Amino acid sequence: MTDAKKLELLAEAMDVGVDELHEDDKLTTNEAWDSLSMLAFMASVSSKCKKKIPPNDVMAVVTVRDALNLI
Repeated sequence: MTDAKKLELLAEAMDVGVDELHEDDKLTTNEAWDSLSMLAFMASVSSKCKKKIPPNDVMAVVTVRDALNLI
């Protein structure tokens, strides 16, 4: 999966536009990165990528790049 597709998946989970996310952005200070978006992200990755991400790994995400690296 390309980084662009990964970014789309993350943006969809956060309910924001892809243009609002950049690899160096801190998700920990982004209001859209909350517990519901974390769950949506894990569910999207599971269904679209057939990969399970442990909740602890998602909670450890700091930047957009960290989230993309989980996929």
